[in-house]
Amino acid sequence: MLFSRAASLVLAALQTVPSAAEIIFAGVNSAGGEFAQQILPGAFGTDYRFINESAIDFFLNAGVNTIRVTFLLERMCPLETGLGSTFNETYFGEFEKAVNYITMQGAYAVLDAHNYMRYNDPSMQPQSGSIIGDSSDPQAATAEDLAEFWSELSTRFLSNPNVIFGIMNEPHDMPTELVLANDQAVINAIRSAGAQQLILVPGNGFAGAQRWLNETCDQGCTPNAEVMTAIQDPENNFAFDMHLYFDNDTSGTHEECTLAAPNNLIPVTNWLAENNYTAFLSEFGAGSTPTCSETLNNTINWMEDHSQFIGWTYWAAGPLWGDYFLSVEPGVGPQANTTWPEVLEPHIRSYQPMQRCGVSSSGTNGVFDGAIKALEGCLGLRLPA
Repeated sequence: MLFSRAASLVLAALQTVPSAAEIIFAGVNSAGGEFAQQILPGAFGTDYRFINESAIDFFLNAGVNTIRVTFLLERMCPLETGLGSTFNETYFGEFEKAVNYITMQGAYAVLDAHNYMRYNDPSMQPQSGSIIGDSSDPQAATAEDLAEFWSELSTRFLSNPNVIFGIMNEPHDMPTELVLANDQAVINAIRSAGAQQLILVPGNGFAGAQRWLNETCDQGCTPNAEVMTAIQDPENNFAFDMHLYFDNDTSGTHEECTLAAPNNLIPVTNWLAENNYTAFLSEFGAGSTPTCSETLNNTINWMEDHSQFIGWTYWAAGPLWGDYFLSVEPGVGPQANTTWPEVLEPHIRSYQPMQRCGVSSSGTNGVFDGAIKALEGCLGLRLPA
């Protein structure tokens, strides 16, 4: 009987392991854990909240298989003890509940440190706070501190194959070489802890896909494309974490869109292909206008047609947005009745059936290996580290 059940799960795994040209992960951001960042530690349910469980149910029932869950480093690691392995267990406990709610239903949760590669003063994000690893700033946390944090966090989720580690949201205005050093320190720490899951690796310049091959700050920062090829992962299970917005300054703060897509993705797609990399578009969003809908469709179509993109999560859902113009939170968000049903949901439907369990991965490594990894996740088990 046990063998029969295992065999049926293997067959199901074989049927749901995606081919290289398919979108493996698709869903939304559930933002809120980083809200009211000027209030530390803040009150759960008032200042911050990670998910609305009924909204998560809505998206998962619609076919979504990935939710990006944002958190604030200064809440996870209190300023009194600094960035590292000492957590605010109250904050972590609520975060863990949100992640487990998602993954216990067979979906993937991206753990997103929403800090712009900064720590100690999130009050005016994305500009405030000391740049992590900046040796000229005596108040700055170090790359070792960041690595220690990720070692602890990844250890706590070591047995959950459906988590994805998002190193850092939108580093910017710092040497790209420093982003690389911090990223590499985190990868080393996560793998040394024994975690095998997918890691999302950000670049400089707010992780902008459209500027990946360009200088990203006024000081002439080296383009990501010239630096990030030095990334090394002993598990070879990473994807570059990229963002993309469509207003005239690519900030995602205006309701009107340009028609830049998909031409804005051609250079980075070519770079990914030439270097045999994959990318995950973990943030992209647009207003609810005909031009925006066309741009969104063009962008998603491009990712579907180019296997260099393994997944996407739309910005944004989340329980505390109110009337935020990009919100697709069911029953609340202004775009819940426009962008979601008209653009996003049809693409999600076309992906079905999506992989809903299995070790998070940047791709599949052969049919047998893919089946074993999917079976592992379905049974809630992990291969030995």
